[in-house]
Amino acid sequence: MNKYDKFYPTVFILLFFISNLSWANVSDVAQYSPQQLTEMTQKWLQQELNISSNSATQIEVVPLDNRIGNKQCADAPEFSRPQHKNSRQFTVSIRCNQPGPWQLYIPVKVTEMVETVTVRQNIATGTVITADMLQTEDKERRFVRGNLVSDPRQIVGARSKRAMNNGQLITMQDLCLVCRGDVVTILIDNSGLSVSASGIAEQDGTLGDTISVQNQQSGRTIQTEVVAVNQVRVKF
Repeated sequence: MNKYDKFYPTVFILLFFISNLSWANVSDVAQYSPQQLTEMTQKWLQQELNISSNSATQIEVVPLDNRIGNKQCADAPEFSRPQHKNSRQFTVSIRCNQPGPWQLYIPVKVTEMVETVTVRQNIATGTVITADMLQTEDKERRFVRGNLVSDPRQIVGARSKRAMNNGQLITMQDLCLVCRGDVVTILIDNSGLSVSASGIAEQDGTLGDTISVQNQQSGRTIQTEVVAVNQVRVKF
């Protein structure tokens, strides 16, 4: 018997085993379609940015092109993003090293929306604001400036300090909740005792402003904080 007669069958069996093992490993590798990777990016970002489903922050992920085909990965794909906290537009990286290294990039836009109060008609300077003049709308926070009005009821009865156009966003700077010459209610809270008096505003003021008010009963001028339409609180 040739000395290689026993060697060749052994080598053949070993090669056959290795070949089948390699095929089994390849067949066990997960495959991800472009659509799946896009959806995974969306979910990863929601967790990464701590965004709930009812959040005012919206994530827009540009879908991967289906022409790139399915991607194989022995482990779960890894996601990463630039660590710029205030970035509204950035790119998410998706990578995998096994069985063969690959990397993809997905453009993302993050938009934070806020509820705002806008006017539903043209309003002239000095107009007293009524409920039917107002509406609420969602707008991108980056376009919003000034001290926002969070509730239309806050400003009903206030007076416009400037002309406003239909659809314009209202801020507290556009209004005087207390206008010079208005009769206002003076709230006095001291040591658990609450009383009120009436006075005449000597200055215009919006929410949180400090203005001078003359107490009608004593005739004294006092410093107060504007807390609501035609209401001020004594500052101690």
